[in-house]
Amino acid sequence: MLPPFSRDAKKLYYPSREHPNSIEISSDDIRCLQPESLLSSPIMNFYIMYLQGPMSLIVRPRGEYHIFNTYFFSKLEAMTSKEDKTNYFLKLRRWWKGVDLFEKAYILLPVHAETHWSLVIVCMPTKDDQTGPIILHLDSLKFHNSRLIFSVVCRFLKEEWNYLNENGSSAECPLHETVWKNLPRKIEKKPVEVPQQENDYDCGLFVLYYMQRFIHEAPKRLQKKDISMFGKRWFRPEEPSQLRCEIRRLLQKCREAEPCATELFGEPEPKNGVTEPTTWNTCQK
Repeated sequence: MLPPFSRDAKKLYYPSREHPNSIEISSDDIRCLQPESLLSSPIMNFYIMYLQGPMSLIVRPRGEYHIFNTYFFSKLEAMTSKEDKTNYFLKLRRWWKGVDLFEKAYILLPVHAETHWSLVIVCMPTKDDQTGPIILHLDSLKFHNSRLIFSVVCRFLKEEWNYLNENGSSAECPLHETVWKNLPRKIEKKPVEVPQQENDYDCGLFVLYYMQRFIHEAPKRLQKKDISMFGKRWFRPEEPSQLRCEIRRLLQKCREAEPCATELFGEPEPKNGVTEPTTWNTCQK
């Protein structure tokens, strides 16, 4: 008899099994797309990678922004408890190898703590702008402590700033010279008002929708005056829930390209004794 976990032996890989940053998706991850379920990290990372890929409908050039995956923020938090912070940070830099963070217009970091998701957006100024970076925190329940999150992200930016100052060319400042020289004192932090979820389970969907809307609508470089783009009326609270259907549709396309993953997408488990039909092109309300 096969062991109970053998049903998960076949995985779905996005964008492919061979990709160096491939996302592995199991049947448990598929099930978290059912109504009233919390999203798993693999599903979150699947959509994050999709948003940065060529098939995404976002028209902003990929080089203008960078999105870290869901595991990165916890790595940043862990730096506080490390005795050798310098070596830890050097190892951490592998996460953005080849990416000049200070030249990006936007850096997005999903945050996961206590079964809740929120989003950090770091907005970098242009080189001729004498204002500093702005760190925004978007939370669909106002549950996470913005002050603690800002502390972690500020430490991250300062460590990278220190590293570049010690190892880079002083003649190649990615920001305005006065900003670069005084970066730790130039960073601004702001929690922003955003549409709030009306249930206990859509926080992951809200974070993905914040990302999608922001990348699509944000100016080339965000300034203080542009923060008015947010607000409780930025979009209707029910819109993020529709991403469950969209993500299932995208995963179905992946399944069709990888037939060995077929058994991941069987009939949903009975709910209240009634088996719902498997539907990919429509979504259960």
